[in-house]
Amino acid sequence: MNSTSQFTSSFWSYYIIAIVVLSFIGLAWLLLSQNKVKAPPKGEEVKTMGHSWDGIEEYNNPLPRWWFYMFIVTMVVGVVYLLVYPGLGDFKGFAGWTSKNQYEKEVEAANKQYGELYAKFAKMPVEQLAKDPQAQRIGQNLFNTYCIQCHGSDAKGSKGFPNLTDTDWLWGGTPEKISETISKGRVGVMAAWGPTLGEERVKDVANYVLSLSKPEEQYDPVRAERGAAVFHNPPANCYTCHGDKGQGVQGTGPNLTDDVWLWGGSQKAIIDTITNGHHNQMPAWQNFLGNDKVHLLTAYVWGLSHPDGKALPTDSTNALGAKAAAAAKAAPAASAASEPAAVSASAASAPAAAPAEDKADVTYDTQAGTQVATFFFATGKSDVAVNAASVVGDVIAAGKEGKKLVISGYTDSTGNAAANAELSKKRAQAVQAFFEKQGVKAANIELRKPESTTGAQGNNAEGRRVEVKVAG
Repeated sequence: MNSTSQFTSSFWSYYIIAIVVLSFIGLAWLLLSQNKVKAPPKGEEVKTMGHSWDGIEEYNNPLPRWWFYMFIVTMVVGVVYLLVYPGLGDFKGFAGWTSKNQYEKEVEAANKQYGELYAKFAKMPVEQLAKDPQAQRIGQNLFNTYCIQCHGSDAKGSKGFPNLTDTDWLWGGTPEKISETISKGRVGVMAAWGPTLGEERVKDVANYVLSLSKPEEQYDPVRAERGAAVFHNPPANCYTCHGDKGQGVQGTGPNLTDDVWLWGGSQKAIIDTITNGHHNQMPAWQNFLGNDKVHLLTAYVWGLSHPDGKALPTDSTNALGAKAAAAAKAAPAASAASEPAAVSASAASAPAAAPAEDKADVTYDTQAGTQVATFFFATGKSDVAVNAASVVGDVIAAGKEGKKLVISGYTDSTGNAAANAELSKKRAQAVQAFFEKQGVKAANIELRKPESTTGAQGNNAEGRRVEVKVAG
């Protein structure tokens, strides 16, 4: 008796055998016990059972002979079946049949029948198969058998399952990448940013994402501007997966600019995605289908989005959506138009042109577990960046909770040292005033001179910064 399938003992096998055997014995007893009544001699009336319901009586007829013998034959067939096939606990049956070996025999027979055809197609490139009617019919049959449950009969997918007929690819649309996806499967994870960002910043980022592809009436421009700062800065750093323009990175994060949405493109759906994240898994089909069937499936899927049989740029690199592409095209022109005026202004006030980063800005990061906000200032200015509140929200929250915010100003080593020191102090005080305006108590803010006040030499952004650390 095989007890390994029962984990700890063969009790359940004997239990099932007992139920089956006792069932047969019980049925045999029932049959024989009800076969005692004999037919009356010819000419005599059949006796009744002695019961009467509204004048209706039940005759005490014997069991019909044909029914009696059919029951016996059925029981005999059942016994023979249990001896030949599995059914009595762990007993395998004298025929040695299992569903597994039957499946393997059927697969072997199918391989013999269709093996040569699959071998012929296996030698053909995907681009050629995509134009072959017979190969496409077989590929469609495979797709309809194994793939439509998730991707739909039209291959256009549904919520959570990608559309295979467009040119938007999460993992790449080249024949090699499609084959790799089918063979090895994929696991896609979008982290849940709700606990880190909080409700308001999640809404800001959602509006920024909407602004990448939707008309202005479908999002809040003010929130979108704040969301852009969160998108491109810590702690979220969304651009590392979705690209600096939201165009996405194949194999890492989807394109957010083309208005193609895996989990929905409404504001509510996007907020839910950012807040709770998502986990998707595409199963690996290599071991089940084998190389030849995967090859035919690859050709069929590739052909759905390449009707002319030619490779597309979007197979390996995401393209910006129409709105984002127009914005990217307009940005260099606007920059070029403003450059002469900027050069003239800087020439009038300084002997050398200011670098590109000569502007007020702010970043947020965690260094060795410590929250650090860095405020950068334009040359000679002490104005805090306008987007500071949306970028350093975590630092503001820490200050409101009673944690100490330590503010340190830096300057460069060139020029008038006294003037530089005074400007550095004004910048630190400006940052202090900013946090107090956000609701942080003055008692929770400390202006502390750093060990070395020199942040950089010459006109460098590091020499025009103020750092704020959450001390605890």
